[in-house]
Amino acid sequence: MKKISYIIILIVSIPSILKSAEITTQEFLKGCKNYYLWVNKNYEIPVDEKILFNMGKCQGVIETMGKVMLTLCYESKRNLSISKQITANLKGIRTIDIIEELIKLTDTDKRLRSMPVQSFLFDFMSNNWPCK
Repeated sequence: MKKISYIIILIVSIPSILKSAEITTQEFLKGCKNYYLWVNKNYEIPVDEKILFNMGKCQGVIETMGKVMLTLCYESKRNLSISKQITANLKGIRTIDIIEELIKLTDTDKRLRSMPVQSFLFDFMSNNWPCK
């Protein structure tokens, strides 16, 4: 039960982390795209402190949300009433794989401007890697 309390606190704090720098979904995904390019050794884009910060934010948020959603997936299998919208089976999925799928989606999804980052990520991960 203590573990679930920590998870709930973490989920509640994610929106405040994302709002702290008032980043939009498009900006967040741009940071993810830059992160993806740099991980794959494409150094054509000049980097400043803001770009590095946004790349780190992308990696950190994806990793944190991924761990939380995987933990909630495990907990939901123990017959707890946890919404499938906040669970994902990310066992064995690397952060860079999630970011790669995000980048593919950004080219086609036009609703990114109006959607909060945390809602978008919960929806994206739970749909692509559903908890079974």
